[in-house]
Amino acid sequence: MKKLLFLFLFLPQISSLHGQTLPDTLNIQENGGAAADDPSQFFTRVELFNEFQHYPNGVNLNQTVLRTVLKIGKRFTTRLDVPFVYNSGSPSADYEHFGLGDISFRLLGYRFFQSKKSALTASVEISLNTAQSPLLGTGKNVIMPVISYSSMLKDKKLLLAMVFQQANSFGGDKERETISFSKLQVILLTLWTRKMWTVLAPEWYIDYVHGGVSMNLEARFAFAPVRRINLWAQTGVGVFGDFVARYQWGGEVGCRYFFLKNSILKKNSR
Repeated sequence: MKKLLFLFLFLPQISSLHGQTLPDTLNIQENGGAAADDPSQFFTRVELFNEFQHYPNGVNLNQTVLRTVLKIGKRFTTRLDVPFVYNSGSPSADYEHFGLGDISFRLLGYRFFQSKKSALTASVEISLNTAQSPLLGTGKNVIMPVISYSSMLKDKKLLLAMVFQQANSFGGDKERETISFSKLQVILLTLWTRKMWTVLAPEWYIDYVHGGVSMNLEARFAFAPVRRINLWAQTGVGVFGDFVARYQWGGEVGCRYFFLKNSILKKNSR
């Protein structure tokens, strides 16, 4: 039961393909939006996606997330995720199975370095104990510093990125389990055409509370029908381990809309 409650922190946060972005060599104007699946760049946009995950104990988790990302100047960004969650589990208590989950936000994202082929970024993200029901959240506040590095390969048709994230809980319900883990994700993005690309993303988790290493493997197909819009479908499978974020299988569909006047500071300076 504790694992089910603990898990809902991670559906927006560790679902790692969402809301990421690419170097200038792979920008929206030239590549039809593939620049939103690498962690090294920032674009102002709104996203709506639905994720379903099935676990070995028979529990199904589904959440719909509204995400907004705001670029500030050339190097900074913020982000807000508002999730609505459904949990099929049946605890003994009379908990709500559907409702608002743990809202999360990026306090600050900053690009330390960027060239035509690579970039380095860092951010600090926080998940708040806002769930309407114990089934729909972790019962904890969680802080998550993130570091990412991206590099273009093979004539700008292949991008390799690595993302490291550390998560630790603070405050919240004293009876709920402490959260402490590291996550390492590798992102391999292949551009097939200006409007079509794929993403392969293995991810590993190191659990400091119970010990052990776990792994998921996710793959995405994305399409940009017009300049400002992306559509995608994603599938994933748990490879090994018993960390709560290691599901048995899952899928996701989503869309995003770009605001190509991309910086609030540029807009306000006019």
